[in-house]
Amino acid sequence: MVDFLTAAVTETARVLYEGSFYILIGFFVAGLLHAFMPTQVIARHLGQDNPRSVILAALFGAPIPLCSCGVLPAAAALRKKGASRSSLMSFLVSTPETGVDSIAITYGLLGPIMAVVRPIVAIVTAIAAGMASIFWPGEEGEDPPDTLEAPPNHDHSAEDACDDATQDPSWRARADSVLRYGFSTLLDEIAFWLIVGVVLTGVLSALLPDDFFSGVLGWDGGILPMLAMVVAGVPLYLCASASTPVAAALIAKGLSPGAALVFLLVGPATNAATIAVVGQLLGPWRLRIYLTSIIGVSLAAGLLLDAFAADSIRVAYLSGTASADSGVWVLIKLTSALAFVALLVLSFHRTRFRDGRKDLGDQLRRVGHTLRNLRAKDLLRPPVLGAAIALLVLLWLPTAVLIVEPGQRGIVLRFGRAVATELEPGFHLHLPAPLSRGIAVDTDRIRQVPVGFRETPRGERLSVADQAFYLTADENIVDIRSVVNYRVVDAARFALGVERSDALIASLARRELVAATRRRSIETLYTRDRRSTEADYRSALQARVTELDLGIEVVDVRILDVHAPATVHDAFRDVASALEDRERAIHQAGGDAAVSRAQAVGESASITNGARALALRSRVLAESNTAAFARLAAVHRQHPHLTERRLHFETLDRSLAKPRKYINAAGGAHPEIDLWIGASRSGELDSTQPRTPVPPLLQPGREE
Repeated sequence: MVDFLTAAVTETARVLYEGSFYILIGFFVAGLLHAFMPTQVIARHLGQDNPRSVILAALFGAPIPLCSCGVLPAAAALRKKGASRSSLMSFLVSTPETGVDSIAITYGLLGPIMAVVRPIVAIVTAIAAGMASIFWPGEEGEDPPDTLEAPPNHDHSAEDACDDATQDPSWRARADSVLRYGFSTLLDEIAFWLIVGVVLTGVLSALLPDDFFSGVLGWDGGILPMLAMVVAGVPLYLCASASTPVAAALIAKGLSPGAALVFLLVGPATNAATIAVVGQLLGPWRLRIYLTSIIGVSLAAGLLLDAFAADSIRVAYLSGTASADSGVWVLIKLTSALAFVALLVLSFHRTRFRDGRKDLGDQLRRVGHTLRNLRAKDLLRPPVLGAAIALLVLLWLPTAVLIVEPGQRGIVLRFGRAVATELEPGFHLHLPAPLSRGIAVDTDRIRQVPVGFRETPRGERLSVADQAFYLTADENIVDIRSVVNYRVVDAARFALGVERSDALIASLARRELVAATRRRSIETLYTRDRRSTEADYRSALQARVTELDLGIEVVDVRILDVHAPATVHDAFRDVASALEDRERAIHQAGGDAAVSRAQAVGESASITNGARALALRSRVLAESNTAAFARLAAVHRQHPHLTERRLHFETLDRSLAKPRKYINAAGGAHPEIDLWIGASRSGELDSTQPRTPVPPLLQPGREE
């Protein structure tokens, strides 16, 4: 019980958080429409029973945010001002089915596709009802008197919605009218139903499992869930804004978007009280047109929506609930939610929700009165029998048709025996139920089975206690979550030989996980053996599936998470972190050793190569000096005096190149200093050699 209440409160808060901003935007736009769309403008275009008036009535009524009870006084006001019955019929259909407030919250909760489709279908429904009222007006005498009065027991201020906004044309007065009508008058009218819708959304989200419609009831699509929404929506009532979060919750639980669209269109436009009042105002014939148009167009639109845009709407809803908002967007949504709650509190303080509680009581009393007065002869009346027969035919004919889409294979069973298997994509006819039955099996789609957890629409993985825990070789309990991806290879074997295939595969996967984990310690599962465990798990599961001949092929198996149980998770996480740190330290030390070893090898090679280069250089230099000295010695043996003299001159030349030299010469015939350029072997001057006088240009004491 505590878990149920917690989930209900959480989901209710989520709806307020996600939708309040769009509800406030819708109220503001509704105030603008009230201020700038006076009744005279609408009534002036709705006075004729022609297609133009019908279309304009549908367009005028679509953005006005009035409930099915509040639209009746507005319709009475338009009728007093000259609106025709056909245009009034169109206005009565389009106005409660949609409005700027419901469009805004539809965009916020269900995405842009549903926000566009919903008002378009509402307008088409209204036009269809109005056109039918023109071309099939019924028999004379069926229409009520030409004066329409507002229905009793309703004080919605609805007539004000179509009244002139204000007698004061100033912008200040109009702005005051916008805010007063949008956030006071309109809010007071639908606040009770908004609260009912939001709370009902939280209760449904907490009460129903995620696959309630698709898994428990088997309603993956088709006409049956749409008819169920008609049965639920016609007698009871939620306004267009309040029904939107309920529809979002139903889609989250597996209902098809087409069936949700039927609920969004039929629920706000009909209820027991509205049906009775419309019958009094427009007559029984137009009441039939009213209900037939709403139900018929809604069913057709739901089927088309499921055929062309169901997946896109589901993706938009799931991505909207799973995505994380930015900081500014979080602040905007949170502020809007608080402001909306404050407005609801003020509305309750003003009205105590008297009108809403009265409407709910009237509806329940009318439904109870109808059920108490229901007799068998009422069910045998021709209209009731005709509707029942038409409904049975509508349900019976689709059972004789098998539509096999691309990527599927078809199977036809006759009296329980397969008479056709592996039918190609296309349109196949067979005997209707209960004589025959057709099955289409997806063979190209990769199916995924979670093992040990279930995933919420917001992408959270919630552990399943009886599937997630395993015992390791060292007697520790570990929480393992994995997924198995598989595809169908034998459609007949898969569809007829396996019951609840996903549950069977999950059980087989758990069996192989038990065998894989019992041979490993928790330490190895956390660190180095995780990939090998996954490989053993995959191969064992594929072998088991092949042995049982289930008609499927395991495409891939992944271990997503390996954790300790929640009670000891923190301690095990510390152990795992320590093990990872140890492995990291070992790898880091090995890396440092490899770097040091590489550096030492490099330095050794550098020193060795340097020594070899120096030795080679010294040897080459010595060899060149030896070769030069050997050649000089050979020349000296042949010409010793000349060689020595040349060496003497070269030595003098090298020695006297750098020092300063002073030459002192007296000039003339008797120089005081003679410079001898030659000497004898004994070192004395050779008197036989001629003297070289100093050139006369060199003056005594001159430096050269």
